[in-house]
Amino acid sequence: MTGAAVGPIASDVAYFAECAWGDYDNDGYLDLFVTSAGPTSVNYLYHNNGDGTFTRVLTGNIVTNMGYSYGCAWGDYDNDGFLDLMVARGAENQVSRNLLYHNDGNSNAWLKVKLVGTVSNRSAIGAKVRVHATIGGKTFWQLREINTGDGTCGSAQDAHFGLGDATNVDTLRIEWPSGTVQEFKNLPTRQYLTITEPPRLLASLTNGIPQFSVKGGRFFHYEIDVSTNLATWSSIGTMLITNFSGTAQIADTNAPGAGARFYRAVSRN
Repeated sequence: MTGAAVGPIASDVAYFAECAWGDYDNDGYLDLFVTSAGPTSVNYLYHNNGDGTFTRVLTGNIVTNMGYSYGCAWGDYDNDGFLDLMVARGAENQVSRNLLYHNDGNSNAWLKVKLVGTVSNRSAIGAKVRVHATIGGKTFWQLREINTGDGTCGSAQDAHFGLGDATNVDTLRIEWPSGTVQEFKNLPTRQYLTITEPPRLLASLTNGIPQFSVKGGRFFHYEIDVSTNLATWSSIGTMLITNFSGTAQIADTNAPGAGARFYRAVSRN
């Protein structure tokens, strides 16, 4: 993916079909790939310069292979931390082979995040994943939203972040569709994280006994803990959610009549 010419994207003329954004060189800035649907057309790859401009890449098979190209998607199929590229090709009455380009990578750091929804939908569609890190002396946020694409450009549902020369992530923030927000601090780079949405714990009081409704993932085990100081916790029971609604009930039958008590639900899967 080397060899380039600087120029505004809007001035290029071609039979453009679809596009996909992805940080293929892991420098912290999203690059753009655009397919072109003409018989002798080539596809277009624009490198993000990080200053509001893009440079068109002119060499390499990705931008020199000709033919009818339509759908495209970035995704790290071999989990080496670098986005690979899939291009769907073909036209009416014409047989073409789809193309899969492997990214050989570089020395830049990265982070991949896979979300598993429990209260939200299982695929976490609609979740926003944000990363705060310092790259090349500049500290900024990056954002990825988990979605299904537009039907012909459905990229991988992992959140992939290029991190350049960063040695750690200051903050990883996950905004789940359910409204739950999680933050993780000071994470090492170059890792693939799987994060499961925490359960939702709803409390009520019946005849002086605390009652709890836990909403989480089906076939997930949860432990309900209690504390009086938010430092020391003890379990009041565990549960396995088996119903389709993803809810279960539990009560704290040993709760004293007075004094502050704090409760939490913890996944034990």
